[in-house]
Formats: sequence, structure tokens, C-alpha cells
Amino acid sequence: MDWLDELFSKWKNKLKTSSLKHTLSLYIIAAIFCVVLLYAVTIMFCSSWKGLIDQQDYSEKELIVKNGIVIDSVHTSLSDSKIESFDRIFLKVLEIVERFSILLYSVIAIYLTSHLFYKNKIQEPVSILKEEARYIGRNDLSFSCIYESGDELGEICGAFNTMRLQLISNEEKIWSLMESQRQLNAAFAHDLRTPLTVMQGYTELLGKYYPEGKISEEKLIETLQLMHAQVIRLQQFSETMKGIHTFESMEIKKKKQDFSVIEKKMKETIQGLQVQYEFSFEIESKLPEGKGYYDIPCILEVMDNLLSNALAYAKTRINLVLEIEENQLILYVKDDGKGFSKEELFMATRPYYTGRGDSIEHFGIGLTISKLLCEKHGGNLHLGNSTKGGAIIAASFLVL
Repeated sequence: MDWLDELFSKWKNKLKTSSLKHTLSLYIIAAIFCVVLLYAVTIMFCSSWKGLIDQQDYSEKELIVKNGIVIDSVHTSLSDSKIESFDRIFLKVLEIVERFSILLYSVIAIYLTSHLFYKNKIQEPVSILKEEARYIGRNDLSFSCIYESGDELGEICGAFNTMRLQLISNEEKIWSLMESQRQLNAAFAHDLRTPLTVMQGYTELLGKYYPEGKISEEKLIETLQLMHAQVIRLQQFSETMKGIHTFESMEIKKKKQDFSVIEKKMKETIQGLQVQYEFSFEIESKLPEGKGYYDIPCILEVMDNLLSNALAYAKTRINLVLEIEENQLILYVKDDGKGFSKEELFMATRPYYTGRGDSIEHFGIGLTISKLLCEKHGGNLHLGNSTKGGAIIAASFLVL
């Protein structure tokens, strides 16, 4: 009987993958065939019983005589009154069955057809769709709306599942955008730190020495110009924040200029920090004479972040080294702190990581921004430890 099971399974799968219209047509044709077959069987059944009743001895025998000789006999039916009461009732029942059986079979066929069609083709996908709607109503997108069928309801379930996946994707994008905005806000606050510190150093310098007459007019003008440069940087930060929504939308704007500009800007920043911090700052420039294509605000922002990190962990000394190697401008920032641990070497450039310290102002945001800016400038950011102790961070920028 395996072949019957195989045949049944084959037809069942075929019906499952058929369209609703095609399947319903097959169900209706099958129902009509069954109704006609049952009606024919019923008619045959009733006719057989009527024949049996007619064969009962409910007739009179008449003899045909000719010239005094019986030549034949004829059976004539008696009137209905002479037929037994039970058989008469039974004949009435058979007539009713013949007349109304087609209607009864049709009603039963309609019920069974609709029931089987709903059960086999509609019930499961509708149940899945209802469950999916309940999950979505609870803002839970974990339920998979999958119904493996080739019919229209299978396609609808597939469309619902695609919609669910799209909702998940949209939510992830929203969360990613919110996280990017959070990082951007934190980055903005972080990037304000160094310019404000430099300005604070210059104002303290003026407040301390100008009343005593220890600052010449020339030095005063120079200091005010340096402070004005930091104000311009803050304005640039503000304009940048207005125009971007994520780190990825930050643009690098290179222009051709002398390499000496980088060294000059760095020295201006260091002068302001020397007033605030009792560290030994050293700048060693190995830059050649000439010009390159680079974005000075980008490089200065990376320098600010690396200096901010070094200031947090240095003991007495911070060194900055500038050099060109294979069309890459490389900025080394070294401190004499305890250096990076193995975990920090791997994790320090991730957002909000605070391995060496407890402040979010240092690890994570600053180094994450620096790494991103270096990559956008065609370079990279590398962390390491000096053989003499302390951390070394190398930021590279393509200056072709």
C-alpha cells in the first residue's frame, strides 16, 4: 500500500501548492461528482426496492378462455387499498428519498467542501497572520510569518514576513542613527575641550602678567590673535555640527598648502596648553619643505584628541613628532605614562571604552573620532607602547 500513500502525499502536496482558485475548483468538481454518484446510487437503491414490492402477490390472475379452453392467464394489479399498509408507507418514503436526496447531498457537499477548503487552505495561514498581527501590535518583531505554500495566502504571509524584516531593519537604522547622534554629541563636547583649554591658558596668562606690565603690546596682539584662532576653530566645530548627522557624513576638504602650516598650528596649541599643564611639551618636525594636499582642521582635531588622551595619563612629558613617509603625513604623540594594556590596544578605539580611566572624555570617543578622521583622510590610527615606557599613538594622513 506504499504506492497509495505516495500517491496521496503527492496529490496533497500538489493541492497545497496550487492557487486558491484552482484548489476551490477541484473541490467543487469533486463535490459535484460525489453528489451525482450518490444520487445515482440512491435512485438505483429505491428502484430495486420498488421492484421487490411490485413482485409481491398484490395482483389478480385472470384466465383467458376460448371455446371452453384456457389459452392464457393475465396478472392485473390490484388497487392501492389492497396493498399492505407497511409497503404502502415504504413506497412513499422511497418516493420522498428519490425526490429530495439530491438536495440533501448538495447541502452536505457544500458544507464538507467549504469545511475542507478552509481547513486545508485557509485556517493555517490565517492563524499565522493573526499571530503575526498580535506580535506586531506588541511591538515584538521576533515572530516569523512563514507559510510554505505556493498559493496566494502563502504569498501574503511572505509579504508580511518581508514587512517584518523591513521594520526590523528600519528600527536598527533608527537606533543606529540615535547612537550616531549620541556619539556625535559626545564627540562635539569632547572636541571643544582642547580649544577651550587653550583659550583658558591664554586668558590666565594675560590676566596674570598684563596687569604687571610684563607683556608687551606685540605679545598681547599675538596672544589675542592666537585666541581668535581658537574662536574660529570653535565656530568651525559649530558649523560642522549643523551640517552633519553622523560621523560617516563628515567630509574631508583637502587643499594644497605648505607643510609648515601644520607645525605652526600645533605650536600655537601647545603654547596654550603649557600655561594650564606643568608638562614638558616637545615638538619635533621632520617635515620637508614643500606643499601637500591636506585638511588642516581634520589634522588639528586628531591632534587635539590625541593630546587630550596623553594629558590624562602622562606623568611629566609629552612628545609630538611630525614626518612624511610614502606620501603619508604621520603624527606621533608619545607620553611617559603607564602605556596601554593588551585589552586597551584592541579596544581603545571603540566608542565609549574607558579602559585606562573612568572618564568617557578620554578613551573611546576621542580615539574613535581620530581613527575615523584618519581613515577619511586616507590614513589610519595605530596604538602602541614605547620600549622606554608610555603610550605611542601614530596618526597617518594621505597628503598626495
